[in-house]
Amino acid sequence: MLASSPVLAVKERVGGWTVAASAAAGALVFCALFFANGFDEAPLVWIGALALAAAVVPASAALLGLAPAVGLDRAGAAFLGCLVGLTVWAGASTLWSLSPDRSWGYTNLTLAYTAFALAGIVLGAWLRRPASSGARAAAALLGVLYGWALLAKCVPALYGDYGRVARLRAPVGYWNELALLGAAGVPVALWLAAPPTRRPAARAAGAVLLYAAAVVTLMTYSRVGVVIAVLAAVGWTLLARDRVESIAAAVVAACAGGAVFAIALSLPGITGDGEPRALRAHDGALFALALVAGAAAVAGAALGLARLEARRPLSAARRRALERAAAVVAVALAVAAVAASAAFAHRIWSEFANPPTSQISSGSGRALSLNSSNRWRWWVEEWQAFTEHPLAGTGAGTFQLTDLRLRQSALVTTTEPHNTPLQFLGELGIVGLLLYLGAAVAAAVGIVSAWRRASGEERAGVAALGLAVAAFFAHGVVDMDWNFVAVCGPFLLVAGLLLGRPARVAEGAPARRPLVAAAAVLVALAGVYSLAAPWLAQRELTTATTPAQFRKAHSYDPLSTEILSDWATVEAARGRLARALKLYRDEVALEPQNGETWYDLGLFYYENTAWVRAYRALSNAWRYDPQGPTGVPCGILDQARHEALGTWPPSCPRGSPRAATP
Repeated sequence: MLASSPVLAVKERVGGWTVAASAAAGALVFCALFFANGFDEAPLVWIGALALAAAVVPASAALLGLAPAVGLDRAGAAFLGCLVGLTVWAGASTLWSLSPDRSWGYTNLTLAYTAFALAGIVLGAWLRRPASSGARAAAALLGVLYGWALLAKCVPALYGDYGRVARLRAPVGYWNELALLGAAGVPVALWLAAPPTRRPAARAAGAVLLYAAAVVTLMTYSRVGVVIAVLAAVGWTLLARDRVESIAAAVVAACAGGAVFAIALSLPGITGDGEPRALRAHDGALFALALVAGAAAVAGAALGLARLEARRPLSAARRRALERAAAVVAVALAVAAVAASAAFAHRIWSEFANPPTSQISSGSGRALSLNSSNRWRWWVEEWQAFTEHPLAGTGAGTFQLTDLRLRQSALVTTTEPHNTPLQFLGELGIVGLLLYLGAAVAAAVGIVSAWRRASGEERAGVAALGLAVAAFFAHGVVDMDWNFVAVCGPFLLVAGLLLGRPARVAEGAPARRPLVAAAAVLVALAGVYSLAAPWLAQRELTTATTPAQFRKAHSYDPLSTEILSDWATVEAARGRLARALKLYRDEVALEPQNGETWYDLGLFYYENTAWVRAYRALSNAWRYDPQGPTGVPCGILDQARHEALGTWPPSCPRGSPRAATP
């Protein structure tokens, strides 16, 4: 029976749009992984714009009837709705934020992540087998990522910053996020390496990918990353049918990865901080040989096991016996870990809740430490911020101001509390936390539903990618993942991929919604401008020397206190004191609970001998940052106070050289 022309037309649309959407999603994830560059805000502009295009263009085409329709079940709708709500709520927080400019930047991040998720939903609706296709793409992209990360350690010219700190982090820019990508690759690699029905070459490739994931995770020295990698392997083993093959692949890769990591620890040019380039190049060559030898050994072992299984398949009884033995070993290890934790609970807690002046080093020795690296202190501070602003929070992205106000030492500060759910609670209140948790729960429910519906290789693909998404949300409890496009974007796209559903429409004539499509395009264009405006302002600010240039920068980003401060400094240097004073006051008005804005105003008063006003402004600076420059004994605050009162104690001589030192 020949297919009718409407059916053929629908198939052609599905095929063409699926290829285009797949290519766009792959390019988008690749750009996020390799070019997001850690904390750098500039790449967010074009990567976020690409994400908006990858999401809105196919969605609008579907709304116009030019592409296949996209469906959403309840879990998918809740997932996308919570992300959209989180974006809107973060944007609204600029109205009450401690730092509206920071909140704008955080809104842009959340907007980009929502676009990633929508792009994944559209692609998941159009692919016939989204999970298995996504797992293959993830394996390829992660293989390239791991290869580049390890190559940059072998060749110093590829990443010069290893001469400062040796922890593996290229190309993501932050070691803990690279460790998360390493841990998330474990179930994907096992999906490729374990099934006996897969070709031996593919199984060997999966085993090598698993080995690379192990080496990358260990080289980051991330303790949580190692724990999540182990849990991901355990989760895959519990969900997979081929448990014996999974355990064998994991043991081979872990042993080889551990051996190569031990070799790396013996090479100061690989794991030592501050080593010269010549030593790093020499040890890099040795490390490269160790990596290649380890990969060859893993590939050979995987091929050997595959051939052995083909010649002598395991009987059902033998397979059950091996699974029981592995379960006994796993339970014994878990019981031993729980017992050790109970026995040393007080010591563990004392080391975890470390004093505020204690910051764990970035060296390899940190792997054996239980020090929270100030996380506990930051969590307590964020909780206090929540109790002070329970409903709406302090504003998106404003934790640094909370930390400056509450910290007990000037040695350590941070921009994030290193706990994503708690950060949303403190910065966006109960509403923000519920939206974030709603997205996480909806993703979990949708993925479990997809796993139950699927079968065979597709079901295994859902398990692998689902465990990767679970690793992402679990890791967010101990780190600042929401700041990194390189992890949030790809993981939320994968979650959307698993939640996308084909729309249930009548054959031939999908419903057209041109007004909705037009609204989506307008929102996307507004989003692109929102992403670009702060970057344009910073670009203009770097060369600004005249009022017109500062005014132009300010027009792009009217919430930036940095622009006002720099502008006021230039005006004061040129003798236009009234204009400078107005700009400093505008700066304080934008962020009245920021110690830096009050310090700028107080320093201006101090330099112009307005002692009483300087004392009041600097007192406010101390109020919001008591460990900052105004907290220095006999510093600028004490000098302003003594000038205002006309008293000079012997302990603080007049005109101390530290008086105006920031």
